[in-house]
Amino acid sequence: MAKISTLRATTLTHKVLLKQLISKGRLIGISILGLLPILLGWIIGRQSEDPLEAGVGFVSYMGLSILIPVIALIFASASLGDTREDGTLMYLWLRPISRWSVTGGAWTASVTITLPLTVIPMVIAAILLDAGNALISATILTSILAVCAYCGIFLLLGLMVKNPVLWGLAYIFVWEATIASFAKPAASLAVSGYSRAIITGRTGVEFDYLFSPSQGTSIFMLVIIVVAAIGLSTVRLNRVEVP
Repeated sequence: MAKISTLRATTLTHKVLLKQLISKGRLIGISILGLLPILLGWIIGRQSEDPLEAGVGFVSYMGLSILIPVIALIFASASLGDTREDGTLMYLWLRPISRWSVTGGAWTASVTITLPLTVIPMVIAAILLDAGNALISATILTSILAVCAYCGIFLLLGLMVKNPVLWGLAYIFVWEATIASFAKPAASLAVSGYSRAIITGRTGVEFDYLFSPSQGTSIFMLVIIVVAAIGLSTVRLNRVEVP
């Protein structure tokens, strides 16, 4: 059987896993969760004396540190982590496609779902904050980059451990939210640190963060995280035994 081209194989994996990840229960539950930042954005916009500073803080903590990583975790960790149990991975294994195409397709599938469920409510919240176009454009760019990076990390996590959601929540709320706030080396290994640096840099709002890399460095590092995570996921997938 002739090997399928990388593009076609990635597209095939994307379609197969997208159908697997999308369920009515997940979408309803996460859509309801997405209403929270919209409501909070409207309230903060009405009450804040400095909408821009309040808006940057809100997007940084509510969006980049909670909403985006949690939703990315739910979908990305399941994109390949659940496929061994339901037989989807065996279906892909039987086709003449490269492991790189499988991990690439899994990552794009999780990004495809996570982007609208996170970026749309955060952009609406940014608009309701009434802090100007700088906050809106910064929210769009930073949210997209954060989604891509978190999906890469949690794709790998789903292949590495059992109960990836539990481990992922520990990473989000223990490592990124706590340890990285007090230790600069840990902050350099946290997606949220680079995400916050981009949005503060683009809006000109400064916070006394422990870790404040430049915008260029932050964008570069988030891209590196994506590439490294997909590469390591491919290596890990080569070692996975399919029943």
